[in-house]
Amino acid sequence: MVDGIVFGTCTLAGLLVTVLCTRRARGNPRVATWSIAVAFGVCTLGVMFAVPVVARAAEDLTGVANVGKLIAHICAILWCVALQVTMVDLAYRPEYLRAAMFQRGFAAMVELAIMVPLFLATNRPGVEFTTAYVSDPRVATYLLIYLSYVLLTCGELAFMCGRTAQRVWGPNPWSGAGFALSSMAATLGVAYTVSKGSYIVFHTLGRPWSLEVEEVVSPALSGMAVLFLFAGLTLPMLGALIDRVRAKREPVES
Repeated sequence: MVDGIVFGTCTLAGLLVTVLCTRRARGNPRVATWSIAVAFGVCTLGVMFAVPVVARAAEDLTGVANVGKLIAHICAILWCVALQVTMVDLAYRPEYLRAAMFQRGFAAMVELAIMVPLFLATNRPGVEFTTAYVSDPRVATYLLIYLSYVLLTCGELAFMCGRTAQRVWGPNPWSGAGFALSSMAATLGVAYTVSKGSYIVFHTLGRPWSLEVEEVVSPALSGMAVLFLFAGLTLPMLGALIDRVRAKREPVES
């Protein structure tokens, strides 16, 4: 129930933001603007398949159990890569961009090369890749590998977004506020991985806390992270629009 509400809301928001970001990228083509558009598109696809109704429909259509979960996890990894490339383009020198894109892309490919075969080896009817099934060692291993990657990338994004927010806040408060919200989103992503990952670790040690609590807290943190990021990366566009409207009105008023 909570998953459906949270990720359904994120999907609707993502569709709108993806359209806006694509329009912006066409008007201002550069690596960062197109990476943001790709990030939102991939993220929207991922959260859509995290909606239980959509996930069940995907399983019925393909005949592959848990296919929605795999798609959502792959999209989350590609989303992280796109955001990393965005922040590298904004925060570092241009000559570093190509090497940084290669490094992040290679890390993501290694992650997928480990995750996908493990998923296929573990996947079968009656097994779900959630914390409710971490008694299966392979499910627990799969989730920990996925969560470790998200933890590292969200940590880097929180740092880069926070540093960029401080740098641009004075000359461009709209962008500064947007990057501050993006840093908060990445921090919530770290909290999500810590919440879910620590449950798995403590379950393995035989001392887990309430599964019902974990199944409420983790989706809520994940959903808030997505919504904060949507707000953070669209705030500069909103600010630019408001500034353009004010600039057009000033000559008329004077």
